[in-house]
Parts: sequence; structure tokens; C-alpha cells
Amino acid sequence: MSIKAIKNISQVRGGSQARIMLADDGNQYVVKFQGNPQATRVLANEYLGCRLARMIGLSVPEPVIILVDEETILEQQITFTLAGRVVAPHPGFQFGSLVVTDEEVWDWPRPSMFGQVHNRGEFAGILAFDKWTGNADGRQVLFHRKLHQRKFRATYIDFGYCFNAGEWSFPDAPLRGVYAINEVYEAIQSWDDFAPWLGRIERFSETKLQCIAEEIPCEWYGERSELQRLLSCLLERRSIVRQLVVDFRTSSRNPFPNWTAERPEPCATEASGELQAM
Repeated sequence: MSIKAIKNISQVRGGSQARIMLADDGNQYVVKFQGNPQATRVLANEYLGCRLARMIGLSVPEPVIILVDEETILEQQITFTLAGRVVAPHPGFQFGSLVVTDEEVWDWPRPSMFGQVHNRGEFAGILAFDKWTGNADGRQVLFHRKLHQRKFRATYIDFGYCFNAGEWSFPDAPLRGVYAINEVYEAIQSWDDFAPWLGRIERFSETKLQCIAEEIPCEWYGERSELQRLLSCLLERRSIVRQLVVDFRTSSRNPFPNWTAERPEPCATEASGELQAM
């Protein structure tokens, strides 16, 4: 189904200068535009990152490809501030992420909130994911709930700096792509806490990866050969995610204080078998 933006609602904080927009399907989306200050490639990063994360079972808003035409840009006065100049985004297909619309939404947790997050275990999964995709930014999270709910849900947002933003490279470092507060990791005790997400990463099929890539508009990334090189890197990196997690675990952050060392550390093939199609 083709989705078209029809109304600009507000600007969102952040380097891409995204907007919340109402679409003709009745939903609101956070929209990142071609030509944004971070790089047009962050649209491809967002779409690929969101699709992959959702496919391995993480709580991520639905991504869409949304049309924002020139008439809408002019009528709604949508602009960027770029190098001190006010410029309009390129019209055409943009990236959209479904807005979280619960009554209570926090982008930074209150001190007592972590014990009230019912899917807190997913922080192990998103950690493995961010290491796989080389997220060069800190992990961004929304904590939200409806008014009648006692517990919050963590939803993971902002995948624009996966693959090192517009560079499409992987300068791995232990503290890259991790959440700023250690408490989200305190319950992690062993590799069992990374299941099932880590196993799904290690078995993620080339066919499914290619299918997602086919959905991405070429104007978001340029040469097809560059996208194929990125996909090849992702396939190769499936086998090193555990080591990247170990590098974080043994870092000065000491993120897993309750980790138990009784059981031997499994290698990727021992844990998930051959890297077969999911």
C-alpha cells in the first residue's frame, strides 16, 4: 500500500531534523527526509535496521516508505537548517517510523522505572543487534505505557547510525551502540539471556537480507554495489557478534555484574548450529 504524508505536525529533536507527520492512512510517523543534515543514507540505515530488528523479535516501531511530494513540502513549509542556511528537503520517498502513541512516553527513564519495564530482557537482544550492525551511536529507547497499565514497555528507536551512519563501515569499539545506563543489563547472567535474539542473528539468511534490500529506494543510498557490499559485511559479521559482546562485557563499564562464569562460553556454531536459513 502506498502511504502519503498529508500534514506536518511538529519537528523532532535530533541531528536529522525529522518531522512528525500525519499520513493518509490515519497514522502519525516520524519522517526522516532525503537531503537531511546527517546524510540521505540514514534513511536506508533506518529502514534496514528496523526491518532486521523486528525480524529477530525486538520491539521496534513499524517502518514505512512514505511519499512526501513537493507540493506538501512547500505548503507545510518543511525545511532544514543546513550549514546556516534554510533549505527544503528533496521531495519523493522518505523514511517513516510509526509514532508511539501511548499516554505516557519517556525518552529518558526516571530512577525507579527500570523495575517497571516488563520487556527489560530485550536489552540483551538489542545489544547483540547493535553490535552486529555496528551502531556508532548510543542506544535510543522509549519507555511507554497506557494509563491503565502498571508496567512500561521499552521500544527501540533511531537506527540511523547503524553501519556507522553514512560511512557504511564498522569501526567496532566496546562502548559503541550500548545504552547509557548499566541498570538495564544487571539481570544478564549468561549467554542464555541473549536467546533467542543472538541465535536468530547468527542464522539470519542471505535470502531474507536480500529481500529487505530490494525494498529500499535506490535514491537513499546511490550505487547498488555499495549496498551489496554492506549486505556482505552483515553476513560476515554474524559470526563475530559474541566476541563483540564479550568485548563490552570485559570493558571498564562492567555492565554484567551478575554474570556467572561456571558454564563455558559457546562459539557461534556451537550455540546455533550451521548458519542456515531462518
